[in-house]
Order: sequence, then structure tokens, then C-alpha cells
Amino acid sequence: MTRSRRRTRLLPISDRKCDRQQMRIPLHVTRRTAGAAVLSLATALTGLAFPATAQAAVTCSAGVWKAQYYANTALTGTPRATVCDASIAENYGLGDPAGVTLPRDDFGVRWSTTRNFGSGGPFDLTVAVQDGARVYLDGNRKIDLWRNVNATQKKTLRLTVPRGTHTLRVDFAAFTGTANVAFAYKPVIGAAYDRIAPLAPVGLKAAYSAATLKTTLVWSRNYELDLAGYRLYRRTGSTGVWSPLNSTPITGSAFTDTPPATGATHEYALRAGDRSGNLSPQSSPTRIVSADRTAPAAPTGLTATHDDFGTRLSWSAVSGATSYEVQRSLAPEGPFSSVSTPTQGTALTDLNAALGTTYYYRVRAADSAGNTSPYSAPTQLDATELKPLPPTQVSANGWVDRNTVGWRYDGDASHRFHVYAAESAAGPWTRLTGTPVSGLAYDDFTAPVRQVRYYQVRTVTTHGTESNPSATASATRTGDVTPPHMPYGLNAWNGTDGVHLVWTANTDDTDHYLVMRKSMFGAWEQIAVVRDVKYLDAEVPVDVQFGYTVRAVDAAGNTSPMPQPGYGTVYGKRLPVYEKPVAPASVTATAENGNVTVAWTASTSTDVAGYYVYRTTASDPASAYSVSPLITGTTFTNENVPAGRAWHYVVRAVSTHSLWSDFSPMAEVTVPCPVMTAPATPRITGGGRGADFVRLDWEVGSCDQDATVSYNVYRSTSASDVFTPEHRIGSGVTALTYTDPGLAPAYYYYVVTAVAADGAESPPQSKPFEISTQAP
Repeated sequence: MTRSRRRTRLLPISDRKCDRQQMRIPLHVTRRTAGAAVLSLATALTGLAFPATAQAAVTCSAGVWKAQYYANTALTGTPRATVCDASIAENYGLGDPAGVTLPRDDFGVRWSTTRNFGSGGPFDLTVAVQDGARVYLDGNRKIDLWRNVNATQKKTLRLTVPRGTHTLRVDFAAFTGTANVAFAYKPVIGAAYDRIAPLAPVGLKAAYSAATLKTTLVWSRNYELDLAGYRLYRRTGSTGVWSPLNSTPITGSAFTDTPPATGATHEYALRAGDRSGNLSPQSSPTRIVSADRTAPAAPTGLTATHDDFGTRLSWSAVSGATSYEVQRSLAPEGPFSSVSTPTQGTALTDLNAALGTTYYYRVRAADSAGNTSPYSAPTQLDATELKPLPPTQVSANGWVDRNTVGWRYDGDASHRFHVYAAESAAGPWTRLTGTPVSGLAYDDFTAPVRQVRYYQVRTVTTHGTESNPSATASATRTGDVTPPHMPYGLNAWNGTDGVHLVWTANTDDTDHYLVMRKSMFGAWEQIAVVRDVKYLDAEVPVDVQFGYTVRAVDAAGNTSPMPQPGYGTVYGKRLPVYEKPVAPASVTATAENGNVTVAWTASTSTDVAGYYVYRTTASDPASAYSVSPLITGTTFTNENVPAGRAWHYVVRAVSTHSLWSDFSPMAEVTVPCPVMTAPATPRITGGGRGADFVRLDWEVGSCDQDATVSYNVYRSTSASDVFTPEHRIGSGVTALTYTDPGLAPAYYYYVVTAVAADGAESPPQSKPFEISTQAP
């Protein structure tokens, strides 16, 4: 019988951690085949290290199986071999492990391992064996399958492993025949099964680098087999609120953090989490002190005042600041220079400020680590000087476009002046001059028209110091007092949306227009202000007449006068909105004796004035033309309809308000050709003319039935006698066109007849074709 052979899985040397006496041998199943040589032990073990004796001590790492091979199933006596195994998964078949002398039957193997299970919890122990196996936890038997069997037997046991270090042992017996064994243990995952939290992590250490501003954290890895990772927390000081540093679990045992560089103490703590979602208690905290790279806030509340002792500066204290630096400049944008050495207080006196000079001050804060804040916003200070004398003899005069203010001044010629204005003698006063004026007069073009404005003048030194105000003067700007003329061409037309007004734009200084309205016996009222030359009054009721006029207003507020009775007034009213009538229905057309009788169902609208009948040879009603007068009934006979073709009839209703319905449905009829005794009458379709000729074009008459062989052409200067033998100007014409040359300027009338082969001639068309050769 051929026997299977399976190689025993061994740990890498770096993981097995065997001592110098540890045996490292791959144990093969001996495969014996009839007539085949047995694989020699020396060949199988080439290049491997063996212990000096079978009894040499072997130490395996925690969690690694220590396998001991016995020549009996009682697992007694001295093991024949001891090795470290990564797992238990062996298939010996009918043989025995290679590399060790054991009988083919009745041998045994004992695997044992000791490891730390952390917080413990539920585990599944699974064994599949042929023949016998027993599983022990800390020497207590948990699974017993110790019997000789002919097939692999399996069992899974779920138990709770206590926290801490425990020993698992698996005893295996190969009684007779085929032998195999597999064993595994794994934690049970799921919140419904595992409610035991991992142990709190230990060994947390933190090292801070002031150069990189980073904290490096390391810790000892937990022993739990279902460990999912770690959550790291940080807080400021020892009483702050813990904040998580990672959103996903840390699977390693190190982490780098960048705490705020404020010089504060930061504490770190760690929690372990398993794959069932259980979190461990928090580890003992570790702490670091960060470098201080955070500047204080910019000072606020900077004020500056000037007195006989100098410029006094003060500001609000800044948290964390240990000193302040004050700087000064002659312009808000700088350059700035320090007033003195930094001060620890929040006030400073600048003893070097010159009178009559405008200064700009700013301040910044510094902390004990040397971090400096941004500068505060500059604060302006005008170092005071004696006020100059105010101007005298101030006067004001009003003109059309401005007020003029004048004054006298006998002081320093370098002084300038600011002019102030108010709408009341008591103020408030507004400065009109952006920069001081050098003259003794000022024109105020902003003065309101026909309103009193009050003025004061102040002297200004070269340093910007102003005098007290002068005496008050007042003036009234007369402005433009000429009104624009009334708009011309006012017209009104009525619409369903209201009354539409239009007029001709003024060419003077008109700024806008006032639209006025009144009822027939009422007073005028203003209804709109517009700058256009049209207006729609959509607010009037239907069918009520109103009068309208338009007044022009110029930029000065002058308004054109109201119209005189009978002049400048137009009238209009809003028209009612009527619906178009409903189209007639059920249209029929019947041909008889060359006539067509059209009948229809009356429109359902109540304001129908009548109907019009239309005819066309096309299928589009838009191409139809009217063939009837206004019909008040629901039938119409269209007489002498050209025969031999199909006609389409439609009917439209018209309301008493002249609104038209849509076209009715079409009715089609074919007028049959009569029994012909002569060719059908041709129809002149058009023509052309020149200075001395006329060209005619015609078409074959309907129902001709190929009876025509030629055409006769007749011409007269009278419409009543065209069809007479003496007026025939052409015969035997076979084309559908004819040119009549050599004509004098006059009005001419033409008819064309068809001639059959037997000489029979058709009647002429009822109305001659008229054309003039006279110059237009």
C-alpha cells in the first residue's frame, strides 16, 4: 500500500528561539512502496542541526509548540525527539515521522505551548484526529478523543480562557493504520460572544523633540490574540479633557504626534481595542512639555493723549505677555522706530514728541520665550499747538448754481482755511473742504436749491491745528427757476392691457416726467414718475374713460404747468378682453350642377356675428381664400366652381367683437366635368409688360380632356367688346403664352379661348384680363 507523506511545518530559526541544544528537524512521514528504497535519514536531515542526544533540553518561544515524540501511546519514558513546531497539522498516513526511530503503529506525540493570553476570553479549540487525541488547558483535560478509529474524528470546544499565562497541551496516539492530527485554537470574535475588554496597555513612553516639535510615543504590545489596535489620547495639563489622536486603530506600537507648541504640559494615554469592539481601561499617562513657539495676541485698546509732560500711551494687557515694545512713525504705513526699550507695564510716556507733529503709534507684546505678537493697529496723535485766530468778516451769497463764501484774515500767510456747512444755524456742521483752501473765498456747488445753508470758516496751521469757528453766515442758492415746456405729441390708444400713452421727448433740461390722470369729472392725480416717453396705465377698470396729461420736471425740480382746458389732455380707456369664438364643426361639401353646397354645425359661442367660407385646392387651410360674404346661417352655395378638380372647404366664425375662430375641419369635394360641346375655357394666370408690348400666360381650362388643339387671343381697349371677331389678334397659338408687340401706351383688355379639332371654340373667361402699358 502506498502511504502519504507530509512535511512537518517548522518555525523560522529567528522565530523559534531555541537554545543551543534545541533540535531543528523536519519530520517526514516514511513512504514505503514495494521494491522502493527507503529514504535515508541522513539524506533527509542533510544540513540540519540535531541535539547531541534525544534527551537534550529544547526550549520553544511562547506560543510555539514544543513537540515530543514517543515510541508508545502512553507517552511515557524518554522522548525519541523534541522539536519546535509552528502549528499542529500532520498527516502520517501508514508510516511514522521521519528523522526519528518510531514504530509504524503505537507511537505518540505530545505538543505543548505556554503563552500569555492577555485578558483571556472565549476561544474555540478544534481538533481533527485519527486515531486518538486529548487536549488539556493548564493540565485540565478539555477534549477526549482517545480511541482507535478507522476515520478522522473531529470536535470543537468553546471555552473561556482566564486572563494571564496558560499552557495548552495536545496528546496524540497513532494506534494502528492511518494516522493524522490537526489542532487549532482561536479567539471568538463578535460583540455577542466576546464581552471581555483587553488589558490596559503598559510601557507607554513619550519623547519630545524641540527641534521638530514632535512627540514620539512607544509602548509594549498587548498579548490578546484578538487585538485590533490602539487608540491614543492627549490632553493639556493633568485635568484637561482627553482628545483622540487617531481615527483608525494603530496596529503598531509606536506613534508620532505634533502637539501645540505653546510651552504647555501635555499628557498622553492609550487604550487597546479588540476585534469585537471591546476597549481596554486607559493606560497610565505619560507627559511631555512642548516647546513654546506660540506668539501672544496683538495688544488692543491702544490710546494716545498729549499734555505738557509728553505723549501718554496705554493699552490693554495681553495674556502670557511679559513685555511690550512701542514704536512711532510720521505716517501710518511707516517706517516705524522704537520709542524706548521694552516695558513690562501697559503704559508709556513718549517724552520726545514734538509739538505740531502728527504721530502714529503701535505696540506689540512678547512672552518669556521670546515670541512676539503682531503689531496693533496704528493710533494717530496730533501733538497740540496753540490755535490760530479764526477768519473775520465772513459773508455768503447765493447764485443760480452755487453759494459763494468769503472772509478776511490778517494772520500768518502760511495758514489755510476749512469751510463748514450746516442746514441749521445750530449745526451739525460738515466740513466741505477735503484739503484746506489757500484763498479767501470758496464756491459751494453742493448747496441745495432754494434752501438756506449756513457757513463757518476755520483757520488751519501747517501742522493741521484748526482755529475756533468764525461767525456764521448764510445764503440761499437760487437755482434754476424756469420750468420746462409741456411735452408735445401726447397720444393715447386703448388696449386690453390698459391705456397706452406716448409723447415726444423734451429737448431742454428735462430730467423726468409726471404722468397725471383724472376721471371725466374728477381732479388730476399723479400716477407715475418716468424717464421714458411712454407709459402703460394698467390699473384702470375696463370700459371707463379717463383723461391723461404729462408734465415735465427738470433737474432743478421745476415742473411744466398743467394743461389748459381743451389742450394737452388725451382720453383713453381699457378695452375688455373677449375670447375668440369656437370654430364651426361637422363641415360637409356637396357638388351639384357645377355648384358646391357647404353646410356646417354652428359655433357654440354666444357672440357669433356670422361665418365666412374659404376654398383651396391644397390641404393646408392657411392657403384657402374667402368665397362668401358674411353668412348668418349654416349653409352656403358656391356657384360655378371650376370642375374637374378636388376642392377643400373650411369655415371660420367671426364674433361681434371682430375676433376670428380657428379654421373648421376641412371638407373635400370634387366637381365633376360636364358633357363638353366645346373645349374648356382657359384661365389667364398673369402676364408682363414693357414700353410697347404685353405678354400673357394662361393655363388649360379644367375638364378640357385634351380637346384643345390651339388658342385664340382677343384684345380691346374696352372691357365690354373684347370677344368679337374684329378684336382677335392671334389664332392657332399652341403655347400657353403669347406676346403682343407694338402697342401704344394705354389700358388693354384680353381674353383667350380654346379651339377644338373640329373648330369648336370655347367661351371666353367671364372677366377680361386688364393690363396697362402706360408708364407708372
